[in-house]
Amino acid sequence: SWSDANTHVLLDLVATQKAKAGDGLNFKTAFWNAVAAALCNPTKGAVKSSNTCKEKWKRIKTYKLVTRICNTSGFAYSLESGVNVQPESEDIWTIFLKNNKDANSFKNKGWLYYERMKQFMPSQGKGLN
Repeated sequence: SWSDANTHVLLDLVATQKAKAGDGLNFKTAFWNAVAAALCNPTKGAVKSSNTCKEKWKRIKTYKLVTRICNTSGFAYSLESGVNVQPESEDIWTIFLKNNKDANSFKNKGWLYYERMKQFMPSQGKGLN
């Protein structure tokens, strides 16, 4: 189990080492060992191993899904209440979920780390042609 404080330690280390990871933010084993060492006294849960830290990073890369939600016409996403699906937008949400099954947790709850992750992730700009 990870506390918000533990997650922020991970994100702080990502911020300082981002340049070494490349565009895909794929960090080497030494980085994960450093994260585990920084979390040797976690605020919640057991001591974190390098593999545990790496798996947590994979899970918080939820950024792409939340960005897709933010860019979908008909949704007004907020960090506090997610999409905040109302009866009049339920049909749009149902259609969106057919292609984005993992999005259901954001129906009425935001994602705390979205703004923080935004600074790490490369722009996903797409051309018009």
